[in-house]
Amino acid sequence: MNFKDLHAFETICRCGSISAASQELFESPQALSKMIQKMEAELDAPLLVRQSGGVVPTPCGSLLLAFADKVLQEYDLTRTSIRSLRLQNRGLLRMASAFGILRHLTPGFVHAFTDAHPDLHLDYMEYPDRYVSANLKNGNYDLALAPYLAKDPDLAYTDLFSCEIFFVTHPGSRFYDREEVSVREVQAEPFVLENENFLIHHIYFDTCRQEGVRPDIYFHTSGFSLCYKLCKSGEANTASMDFIFDDMKDETLRMIPFKEHPIWRVALLLRRDAAVSENLQALIDHAVHWCRNLETSPTAPPAPGPAPGNP
Repeated sequence: MNFKDLHAFETICRCGSISAASQELFESPQALSKMIQKMEAELDAPLLVRQSGGVVPTPCGSLLLAFADKVLQEYDLTRTSIRSLRLQNRGLLRMASAFGILRHLTPGFVHAFTDAHPDLHLDYMEYPDRYVSANLKNGNYDLALAPYLAKDPDLAYTDLFSCEIFFVTHPGSRFYDREEVSVREVQAEPFVLENENFLIHHIYFDTCRQEGVRPDIYFHTSGFSLCYKLCKSGEANTASMDFIFDDMKDETLRMIPFKEHPIWRVALLLRRDAAVSENLQALIDHAVHWCRNLETSPTAPPAPGPAPGNP
């Protein structure tokens, strides 16, 4: 038997019908029936049993189905990894990033890499936090930049930087002149926060849980811009990182430390089983060195000038 046979067998089991599977696979029911007979003869065991309305796997068929699922997943992952490596070697690097991270790294992060490697093309896309690792694991991207709480065992993590999460408030708030606030103090105040697709949501809720506080969120949003808009209008307070606060450039708002000092940690993520080309390693090294320079310099590292001979 081959991969095609295993895929067809898996489809029959999922559909519960040879006829239904034949329509999905664009094969005749007779061809699929012969395939099953061939597989049963090869394994010397019955694989399917007919019931009213369709077929179900026998105990032997269930064993084969579990094997087929594993083999086909590994095969698909291998094909994806090979395709990714070929694209990398051709100069195409695909990077996923959580919203906000490239704001912290500054546009110079991308410009410096492409200037230093004019033969490479960096294709990147931003997503809500929870979708970044999923896109990396399914092979859509070669590496990712994402915040994290717990580490996924299927991924390799290289810590890049961390930022404290602050309480952001408006002039009408009773906390406006405070030097520090606790999550317990602000729980009764109107509070707007990014939704569960963003890690800051989970960090804030975990911090509240550790303090025995149940957060009362006035409104959940799909981005920090609306959080700041509602805060500026005096309708609610919010939570944010310092680089986002600086980017919003609103002198009427104040950023105040939480007593609990919650932290937003960001790492570079790779699939543990992924092949890393020289081109991808160059991007990894660039990200690590760039973040180290950000830690030691009060301003972002300057992007290098154009290569000699270029305008």
